[in-house]
Amino acid sequence: MKARMMFAGLAAALMLAGCSNMSSFSNPFEQPSITETYFSQFRDVPIPAPMSTIPSETLVTVGPDGSKFGLESFSGRVDGTSLANVMMQNMARQGWQLRGSSVGVRSVQLYEKSPHYAAIFYREGVVNTSMDVWVVNGVNVDILSLVPEVHNSVNSGVSSYSGSTYSGTSYSGSSYGGTGSGQVTKLSE
Repeated sequence: MKARMMFAGLAAALMLAGCSNMSSFSNPFEQPSITETYFSQFRDVPIPAPMSTIPSETLVTVGPDGSKFGLESFSGRVDGTSLANVMMQNMARQGWQLRGSSVGVRSVQLYEKSPHYAAIFYREGVVNTSMDVWVVNGVNVDILSLVPEVHNSVNSGVSSYSGSTYSGTSYSGSSYGGTGSGQVTKLSE
């Protein structure tokens, strides 16, 4: 009987000692803090610390002035809505102006910091949230002025582009700022 009491006491002591070390285990469902940031490829786009770069999905190029443009992809165990809110705050601190956003399971935010634009896409998964950060140089306004003209001409079905008028499925000339010719595929209605 005395041996059983000693065994039970020893077992209880071991259980209590084992339970005291359990506080070192982290909760797998606990969300990490996303307030700490770092700068990755783009020098003025702050990335929350729990987000890790996905090198195989990243394509960044360097412009003549040393600035970087392209796509950098990230993934991390964070809540998508919280991530989007923190990115909105962090981008504003860096001087980016929010120009538009759409929130849902797949969300997007569009920012401008003249002469650059940034588009951030969020995809919430079961475990991880993915974030794609696109940074591009300013858009050539002369090209944008051709969009309504090109759209109307494609829909009217005329056959050639020369100068500033577009029609049909091919174009040539240099009034759009480039040279040469190319093909445009008309979408079926």
